[in-house]
Formats: sequence, C-alpha cells, structure tokens
Amino acid sequence: MTTVAKELVEIVGALPEDKARELVDLARFPQQQSGDREWERIIADKRGYPKLDKFVTEALREGPVAPLDPAKL
Repeated sequence: MTTVAKELVEIVGALPEDKARELVDLARFPQQQSGDREWERIIADKRGYPKLDKFVTEALREGPVAPLDPAKL
C-alpha cells in the first residue's frame, strides 16, 4: 500500500461513517470524470458504423413495438 493510501485509510478511519462516505464519494469523482471523458470521445467519433446503422434502420422499419412489461419478464 502506498503512503498516500495509508494516509487516506487513517483519515477515513478517524471520521464518522457519514463523513467517511462523503470523502469516499469525493475521491471517486475524478474516476467518474475519466469515464465521462471516454463516453464523450466515443460519442464525438465521426467514423461510420455500417453494421450498427444497418441494424438501427432495420429495427426502425419494423415499426413501433409495445413497451416491455416488467411483470412479464
């Protein structure tokens, strides 16, 4: 375990549960941002996806369908 990780464990261990949870949520924020950046990159990609385009076109041609009924799943 790194020195930074040990320091964080000590800090979190000394806090009340609700404050420790807030700190953990705050620590996850940069991790979530990197995931968001990856999605933005994927969405902004201008390359064509012929198989996906064909699938979507064929699915739309089938017309509207009834929404899924969770009770029937």
